[in-house]
Amino acid sequence: MKRWFTTLAATLFFIAATGLVIIQIWQIQRSVAISDSLFNTSVTNAMDEVIVAMENDKPDFVTDIDFPQLDSTIDQALLSTGLDVKPALGVCPTDFSEYYYLSAPGLERKMEDSPYKYSFSLPDDPVEYYLILHFSDRALFLLKNSNIFIYMSILLIVIISISYVITARTLQNQRKVEAMRQNFINNMTHELKTPITTIRLESSFLQECRDLDSEQQQQHLQVIHSENERMLQLVESVLRNSRMARKKFTLRYSEVDVNQLVEKEMRRAEVRVEKAGGSQSLELGSGLPAVVADVEHLTNAVSNLIDNAIKYSPEHPTITARTRVDGKWVCISISDKGLGISKEDLKHITETFYRVGTGDRHDVKGFGIGLSYVQQVVKAHHGKLEIGSKLGEGSTFTIKLPVAAINNK
Repeated sequence: MKRWFTTLAATLFFIAATGLVIIQIWQIQRSVAISDSLFNTSVTNAMDEVIVAMENDKPDFVTDIDFPQLDSTIDQALLSTGLDVKPALGVCPTDFSEYYYLSAPGLERKMEDSPYKYSFSLPDDPVEYYLILHFSDRALFLLKNSNIFIYMSILLIVIISISYVITARTLQNQRKVEAMRQNFINNMTHELKTPITTIRLESSFLQECRDLDSEQQQQHLQVIHSENERMLQLVESVLRNSRMARKKFTLRYSEVDVNQLVEKEMRRAEVRVEKAGGSQSLELGSGLPAVVADVEHLTNAVSNLIDNAIKYSPEHPTITARTRVDGKWVCISISDKGLGISKEDLKHITETFYRVGTGDRHDVKGFGIGLSYVQQVVKAHHGKLEIGSKLGEGSTFTIKLPVAAINNK
């Protein structure tokens, strides 16, 4: 997928999602505002009826009013308008100088601030009075009456937000995979180009120089053969990883002597280590039980770890291979004192095509599939791959294979 198209799609989705969220919030506010307006209208209508009824009773003075009865009348009037809510009632002069009735003591200040004030006067009383209502659960009542729409809106907002996060992460992962894929193609092309170029040059030389003796011809043919084997190994490593990723592979189990396998692979790497001016050591555990495993895949996995230890070490690599028994596990550890791996890289190091940065070193070759292959081999054997590393100090990779559980193959 083209990067510009991915960016455009993400931007359009973000705009659409943001627009929907804003609309939903506006709808919630509008719903609450409508409920608030209906609430106020219902309260006003109910209180108009109450005041008319009270004036029809024709009390001479405010002290003649039956306040508990008035409180009950207000509750019934509100209920008749559809408001099943119990307000606090206060009766006082319009200057708030004193309260003749307060159904809930301690609410004097809130009564003064209440928007629900309804004035009335009495025939023989020169003072004008307020009937004041205070709804302590008004907000809860409005939310309750708008709850279905609000809950639906909140649910939609949550779904939209989750969808956006998932989409953003998916697009980010796609970009990451695309970058790793492109890096793999570049590395693969570079790795294949070298032996192909060598074979072409050697072949051309043999064609042009027909006066070579058999020994010289054999040397050039050996170079061609060696480079051809190198290409085959590169292709095989890619195909092998592909088969493992698609789980289209068969493990051929047999008893494997872990010490013998590790020692053999370390001997194979000895020339490379010495050539780099480094050193290697073996610490083989005694009395290790044989494990039941696929010797070819296990050998390749150990070889990959040793190869990485050499590649990611400085000029003089120091490689140590250890074997031991840890409870129910037979452990194979490959350690180096190389570049080390950062905490961020450790999270992704076994992902296919992922390669650790090598700082100022630009001669580290690879495709980013070695550790992915090792991880898949270990999982196929019901084992564990443990990685310990500190940047600048080196790394230790440990393959842990079950002593007995693997026999359930």
